[in-house]
Amino acid sequence: MARTAAMLLTLCLTAAALLLGQAVPAFAATTLNADGSSWAGPAIDQWRNDVNPMGIKINFSPSGSAAGRNQWALGQNDFTASDVPFRTQPDSGVGAGGHENGSGNIENPVYGYSYVPITAGGTAFMYNLTVAGKQVRDLRLSPKTIVEIFTRKITNWNDPRITADYGKALPSIPMIPIVRSDGSGATAQFTRWMQHTFQAEWEDYCRSINNVPCGDYTEFFPKTAQTKALNGSDVVANYIMGSAGEGTIGYDEYAFAKGSNWPVVKVLNPGGFFTLPTASNVAVALTAAKIRGVDDNTSPSDPNFLQQNLDGVYVNNDPRSYPVSSYSYLIVPRKDAALPPPPRFNDDKGSALSRFISYVLCAGQGKADELGYSPIPRNLVRGGILQTQHVPGNASTVDPNTLANCPNPTFTGEELTVLKNAPQPSPCDAKGAPLDCKVENGKPVTGGTTSGGSGTTGGAAAGGSGSGGAATGGAGAAGGAATGGSGSTGGATGGAATTSGAGGTGKATTTKTPGATGTGTTGGAATTGGAGSTGGTGGDAGTGGAAADPNAPAADDPNAAVDGTDDQAAEQVVDPQTGQVVARGRGSGTTTEVTADVVEVAGRPEDWTLSTLTALELLAVVVVPPLLGRRLLRRRSQTGGRS
Repeated sequence: MARTAAMLLTLCLTAAALLLGQAVPAFAATTLNADGSSWAGPAIDQWRNDVNPMGIKINFSPSGSAAGRNQWALGQNDFTASDVPFRTQPDSGVGAGGHENGSGNIENPVYGYSYVPITAGGTAFMYNLTVAGKQVRDLRLSPKTIVEIFTRKITNWNDPRITADYGKALPSIPMIPIVRSDGSGATAQFTRWMQHTFQAEWEDYCRSINNVPCGDYTEFFPKTAQTKALNGSDVVANYIMGSAGEGTIGYDEYAFAKGSNWPVVKVLNPGGFFTLPTASNVAVALTAAKIRGVDDNTSPSDPNFLQQNLDGVYVNNDPRSYPVSSYSYLIVPRKDAALPPPPRFNDDKGSALSRFISYVLCAGQGKADELGYSPIPRNLVRGGILQTQHVPGNASTVDPNTLANCPNPTFTGEELTVLKNAPQPSPCDAKGAPLDCKVENGKPVTGGTTSGGSGTTGGAAAGGSGSGGAATGGAGAAGGAATGGSGSTGGATGGAATTSGAGGTGKATTTKTPGATGTGTTGGAATTGGAGSTGGTGGDAGTGGAAADPNAPAADDPNAAVDGTDDQAAEQVVDPQTGQVVARGRGSGTTTEVTADVVEVAGRPEDWTLSTLTALELLAVVVVPPLLGRRLLRRRSQTGGRS
């Protein structure tokens, strides 16, 4: 009887939903065209796919920031993406010949615009280096060494300055810097960092190529015969990762490395720690950024509202900070500016664009970390929503004053969650710590063989070496380093720790030299923070561990530890109907079936309860949206089309 009543309730609710839905028109399907930043390209690509079901189709070409702004000036775009603002003085990095061809000149936009920040991220340094058949995944460099690489003062991987930073000598391999051939926001952010941290060295290099300094920054990297220049962030990343990329190093957005599980350089920060461009490290760094209109009295009507000054970021001495961090922006039409909106733009496009921006700044920020970016703070979200009010045809429903209806999961109150929970670096990431590092009593000491890459959210653990050496859980890190352990007598290592930073069940992120069972001739990884058994093996990474870390070995990486007993051996298979364990050890190769009691499920009281819950879920899915739609239409009519 109860089941019948639930089914009748479902049918009634469905009919009501259909009747209500007929009276609420949806927004018209709209197509927007855009070009610009390849640095922000992976994020924009994800977000444009997310809004397709809303009837918003976005054609985006990641042609580079300079090309995007040029298309905007020609009236070819509905919006553009750029990591730097319109150029107000000639870009001297392009050289005299470039200016003659029209590149790097002053930009005079002829249409009204606003800047809307959409994401933050770190400029990462991807590299391709193989030693003795094994990929190097734990490279660490100081800012000065990085500058000397890209100014061609360092031309070989065995240079003593690299040895001093890394902790051991690398073979004699010619070094090939990969730079951008097009006008690039990534180049602008990288060269501005060099200009503001090692001005003399960078200006000397610019003068040697162009006979003039490069100014505050340049979007056009001055090239030599020893550098290889490529067009686009994705092209740079793919070249470095390819077979022809051996010996190369280049700059790119971290998203390209993270998405391909490719290692990047740990950069020494002013706090004295080598860090990765993880979401939390970037968020920490950007707390020192100065934003127009947020940190001064710049009015929202000013075209440079929300532009960034990153001088404080470069010298942020927080031990978690990643020094080459920045924001990226959209340039969108503005209806109340001194200049008119682009002729191609209309209210339907404005409706679609403002709803896209609202999604990006609210729910879309929840995907920033997994994509290799860092979410932007609440004050910039609010500033961006304020700018949607100036878009012709604005249909954003987000209240910029309270953000109460902005479903942004990345901040709690006024604070970014990723910032609040940002872990401290491992002592093994401190300047001067040995490469074969483990942590004892909170101190980095020699003990393993090679350092693994840091995880994106977890802590760190380090393992002992020698006969049966004990593995010690390390301190929490921004992605935490794991130290691969072996040794002639069977060392032991702990792996990547859990998000709390305590040493947990882990997986060694480097040495893959399987020892003969029980002999201890070559060291394996240790078990969970316990004493290392001779030639033993470690388990899989815990929460936030090395499995999600581009600097950790891939599944088929020759540097990875040999898996034996791992976390999956304890995995239980549970029957969803009864809650009983029916198998243990799935995925370990030694699955054990568990005898389960026979439980009668037909006719149970829970059946009608589930049916009723299903009916209520249907109510929420198909009845509530039409009701909300009516409310929004009434609101728009009362406000003259603005929300």
